[in-house]
Parts: sequence; structure tokens; C-alpha cells
Amino acid sequence: MVYSFQELLLSVSLAVYVAVCVVVGVVRWGHKCEPYAKHLDYYYPGWRALALSALSNLSLTPVIFLPGEADAILQLRMTLILASPFLCSVLIFSYFGRVLQVSWWRKPIYAMSVSYVVMEVIALVCTLLPGTQMQGAFLRWYFIAGGILALLYLLSLILALRMIIRPLARFSEESFSNPDDFPEQYAKSLIYIPFLHLVMSWSTTFNGHVPALSFGLFMLSVLTVIILLGALSPHRALEVERLETELIANEETSAKDDTLSAEGKDAILQAIRKRVEEEQAFLDNHLTLGKLSQDCGYNRTYVSVVLNETLGGFFNYVNRCRLQYAEAYRQENPKADVDEISLNSGFNSRQSYYNARKRL
Repeated sequence: MVYSFQELLLSVSLAVYVAVCVVVGVVRWGHKCEPYAKHLDYYYPGWRALALSALSNLSLTPVIFLPGEADAILQLRMTLILASPFLCSVLIFSYFGRVLQVSWWRKPIYAMSVSYVVMEVIALVCTLLPGTQMQGAFLRWYFIAGGILALLYLLSLILALRMIIRPLARFSEESFSNPDDFPEQYAKSLIYIPFLHLVMSWSTTFNGHVPALSFGLFMLSVLTVIILLGALSPHRALEVERLETELIANEETSAKDDTLSAEGKDAILQAIRKRVEEEQAFLDNHLTLGKLSQDCGYNRTYVSVVLNETLGGFFNYVNRCRLQYAEAYRQENPKADVDEISLNSGFNSRQSYYNARKRL
């Protein structure tokens, strides 16, 4: 088969895009072979969604060999229209759904996945069958359905971005016992990537010309590489120094509240010690000041005042308990490695354990 220059350009650009997506899927799935594979859902939340979403682009492989077929171009355009909001929504839902420990995010993923697969199968079948299948009323209704789904996926993407923005807005008001509970910097960067991906894919798709499609696919390949580089390292880690600055600010604010009586402070102190030390609440690696206050049954500000005045602050107190427990665990289990000791002592990772030791 002889291709024109434009068809060859489209074929090459699409081949590059599919190849990059396959690399993303293989690299992410390959982490199952790493020593920390059993903790993948913590270090790399949403790794399955990233791998499967990337590998789903293999459905575009027939278009690489049929760049001059009208049905193949229509399949490519429909895939790009749906894939951008769909994939970005799935990735954000799956990643931050696990980080924030909510369960409702699975329902929109299942609903979107079923509709996306149906549209992809229809387009793929029409591409592989000889002749022009997508024409007339079928073509009109197919694109109407695709347009409706694209808008629904766009609404899902907005909902997914809300999942990121809301924790970011209240992050400075929270005190986390582990400094890597919420990947703040990574969350900020993810706010912009979906919009960039959406602009690239939709602008080239609605243009419809082969050169525009080719250029758009090359740009999407570059953006996919950026996403891959961002996904290679775990992002659930924050600089302890930055966290300390936030805690100091919280302590200064809380210290201004001197309305507690001595008896009230003593009662709160006893409740804190009972919950953290006797009931070993420090083993909860997602323990926050708000959660501790709720468990103790006292106002968060009052609990913070008592912690700052008598126990050195929430972060210091909880992690001192963890370090003492880690030392006892090491003596009882001399063959345990650092990862086992840290994870069983309430730390999220080896790095959190080292950071706490360095600080305390």
C-alpha cells in the first residue's frame, strides 16, 4: 500500500503516540516486581488505572496501517474526543480516591469505563470491516452519543479536580502525623495537566485535518512522556522543614487561646495520653490532629493548645511515641528490616521514619 506524505505523517505520529502509551503502561505495571510491590497502593495510588488507561490506546493500532481510510480517521477523532476527559478523570479519581480514603470514586469510573469501551468497540469494528461503515444516520447518531458522553466525561473531570482542590484549600489548616499523607505539590501540578491535555486533543480533533491530527498526536506524546516522568517517583512525601513551618504557625495561633482552665487542660491531657499511648492511636499512619480531637471528644483548638504546651506539639508527640515503639519492635524482632519496622510503627515509609529520627 502506498501512502501519501500526509498519511505517512499521520501513521508515524500515531505509532509514536501508541508506543509511548505502551511504555507508560508497561513501566507502571512493572512496579509489581519491585520489593515494595505490596505497598504499591500507598506509594503509587491509581497505578492500575494509569497502566490500563495507557494500554487502552492499543485500540488505535489498526489506524496506524489505515491512515487513508475514512472510518479509521473517524475512529481516531472519536477516541481523542472521549479519551482526554475520560483518562484524566479516571487517573485523578483512582489516585486521590485512595489518598483521601473515600470509596465513591469507583462508581463514576465504572460508569465511564463501560460507555467508553462500548464506543471504542463500535469504532474499532467499523474500522476493521471493509467499506465505509460510518456514514448517514449511523454516523450522525454515533457522534451525537459521543458528544453527550464527552460532556459527561468533562463534568466528571471537573468533579475529579474538585477532589484535589478541596484538600489543597484546607491543607494548611490540618496537622498530619506523617508528612506524606497528602502529596500537595503533585496535586497542584495535576490541576493544570488535564486542561492542557484537553486543549491539545480537542483542538486537533475538531480541526479534522490530517496535518493537525499529526501535530496534535506528537504533542500528546510529549505530554504523555511528562506524565510518565511524573509517575515514576512516589509523590506522597513532603519536606519536613516545610511541615515544621506550618506547625509553628499553627502553634503560634493556638498559643493565643488561654481560655482553658488548669483542670480543663489536665482532663484533655489525660484523654490525649489515654488515646495515643494506652490505645496506641499513633500506630494509625493517617492520624491527624482533627481525628485525635474527635476521638478524645474535645475541641480541636483546645487539644492543640494542650499538645503545644505540655507535649511539644502534635507532630513531635505522636512521632516520639512511634520512635519508642519502633525501638521496642526492633529489639523484639532483630531480623526485621527498616521498612518492616517503620510500617509497623505507624510511619508511612522508611523516609518518614528517618525524617522523624532526624528531627527528634
